[in-house]
Amino acid sequence: MDIILICGIILVISALSCKTAGKIGLPTLVGFIIIGVIIGNWFKFEDMVTVDRICNFALLLIIFTGGFQTHFKKAKPVLALSSVLSVGGTLLTTLFAGVFAHFVLRLDILQSMLLGAVISSTDVASVFSVLRSKQVGLKSNLNYVLEIESGSNEPFAHILTLVLIALAIGSQNVSLMLVQQIVVGVISGVVFAKLGQFLINWLNVEIDGLYGALLCGTAFLIFGAAEQFGGSGFLAVYIGGIIIGNGKLVHKGSLSKLYSAISMLMQITLFIILGILCVPSAVAAVAGNAFLFALFLFFIARPFVMFMLMKPFGRPLNEIALVSWAGFRGASSIVFATHLLSVGLPYAEYVFSVTFFVCMMSVILQSSFIIPISRKLRLSD
Repeated sequence: MDIILICGIILVISALSCKTAGKIGLPTLVGFIIIGVIIGNWFKFEDMVTVDRICNFALLLIIFTGGFQTHFKKAKPVLALSSVLSVGGTLLTTLFAGVFAHFVLRLDILQSMLLGAVISSTDVASVFSVLRSKQVGLKSNLNYVLEIESGSNEPFAHILTLVLIALAIGSQNVSLMLVQQIVVGVISGVVFAKLGQFLINWLNVEIDGLYGALLCGTAFLIFGAAEQFGGSGFLAVYIGGIIIGNGKLVHKGSLSKLYSAISMLMQITLFIILGILCVPSAVAAVAGNAFLFALFLFFIARPFVMFMLMKPFGRPLNEIALVSWAGFRGASSIVFATHLLSVGLPYAEYVFSVTFFVCMMSVILQSSFIIPISRKLRLSD
């Protein structure tokens, strides 16, 4: 069968599955993964390096769109809190999850910390999809807290994962790598976003589609330049998206709608690929340990970390409880786990399977109950 016809059938079924998933109470993202698992019975990827690049391509556009659609002025009152949750939350979650994996799951220390780093970030695709598709409105600007946290902590979790992979393969320059990832990522995001913003406003042509193409090219330029010079491409595109989306920009409304569609297409692509990568027998083999790990993450590590970081900001317990519950894990963690597969680490399959189980459990369990929990905590607006 022709590959174009196959892709068309998959996309149509994926879009229609959203309605079915909604009727039976499942998040739409779960439907995409299930489709990928079904496809995986007939098709498997041979080149994990190529798969890793495709996943990075999809995730960079999702993260860029998340930054582009973040209203900075409305989010400014919670910027300090979100930044602390992003950086501090990622580091502390990595530490606690790693310690649990080492002492309870009996993994060696480096493998444990890699698992902790991979799973440490909340997922921007899942958070945006759930909050916006369910039209969840939260009091006290908690929507912005969650959106900024999920958009900005993915780059830091990715940096941690890369640093730990470098340690695992014997690299000696991890300290320099860490600094370079952050500094070059920030500089690339600011410089090339400003350049792209100038070019889009300067273009001044009647062909509306060119503006979308130029913005897409700008996102690729930001990511590619950061990666070329040893920086974090995901950190760069998130910063770049915020700068461009909150600056003066022609056709901003139409571009936002266009990139909502592109982001959804990338989410479908990403979740289907991740479903194909899933080996059900391998996931079933680690289900017991993964279930324990997920319970620790959802009910102990995340709430404890959020309490430590949010209480100094004077946030009440009901807000801390909701932010703790809304720490959805999803595609980004699974993408980071593919990095281990692409470099051929011996325990990569185990980490991927545990991560996949935890993310599926998170998307199904946590996102399904976000509305009743927000109402119970009197935070639904």
